Amino acid sequence: MRKIHKLVFATVLIVVMLIASTPVIALAQEGETPERRGALIAQVAGILGIDQQELEDALKQAQTELRQENLDTRLQELIAEGTLTQQQANELEAWMNARPDVPNIPPRQLKEALEKGIITQEQVDQLKEWTESRPDIPNIAPTIGERLIEEGVITQQQADEYKAWMESRPADIPNVGAAQLKKLLDEGEITQEQMDAFKAWVEARPDMPQVRPELQKERSENVQERLDVIAARAAEILGIDQEDLENAFKQAQSGFREQALEARLQELVNQGAWTQQQSDAFKAWIEARPDVPPLGPARQSGQSMPPR
Repeated sequence: MRKIHKLVFATVLIVVMLIASTPVIALAQEGETPERRGALIAQVAGILGIDQQELEDALKQAQTELRQENLDTRLQELIAEGTLTQQQANELEAWMNARPDVPNIPPRQLKEALEKGIITQEQVDQLKEWTESRPDIPNIAPTIGERLIEEGVITQQQADEYKAWMESRPADIPNVGAAQLKKLLDEGEITQEQMDAFKAWVEARPDMPQVRPELQKERSENVQERLDVIAARAAEILGIDQEDLENAFKQAQSGFREQALEARLQELVNQGAWTQQQSDAFKAWIEARPDVPPLGPARQSGQSMPPR
């Protein structure tokens, strides 16, 4: 359990601490809409022959228990190290537990969620007020740089050089990627001089090891361990076998993927973009795919994730 505490906490703590009411297993795939997650939970409940609300409650309880367990463990570590006092730990925990019951949406997606009606303006205001009320306490999650140093991936000197480089980024340039900056340049939002300054900054990047594969591997392992723990606890609460619960989710997700594929292929056929023969051949190819974990999309070179 100790390993789970350490791994899960490093990359998942902030998300877990800011938990919404959505069951975590249904969040395994990023970008899913609340409607699709709800439909997925309903499908899983139907496969298991249990009440949907009962399943949702079990998943939420399991997620909350894991959140609290990891938080307690991390706070005790920081108290033992002298990083936090017991009073600070109590204040931080009380603040986290006081989070309003608002969907857990990344800050950059709040505007879009508001426009789509996923979240209300009142909820946005509540979340903003809660965020601003955070106690003046140091961040408790270890930074990426600290973890990479601890694991021997980079040295302290490399981390310091990278941090200095990141802090040297031209302040008058929007904090977006190169492609978005090119769009801003074309639209006249930034000048060619600013674009040249950005390119010069990128070229001055310190020679760092390729850490992204390590981070992606760790993140994948962390998410899977987290899901395993929650699935085991939820199955215990429901009084069913963990394997049955996991298989039900796999079956439901597979069904949704097949439905989405069928809909898209039929759309292409109706538009005349594909023939029925091409559609059938593509579907057959998809169904013949080896049973291996999906690969995440490759990121373009340029700015890499900084060891903050």
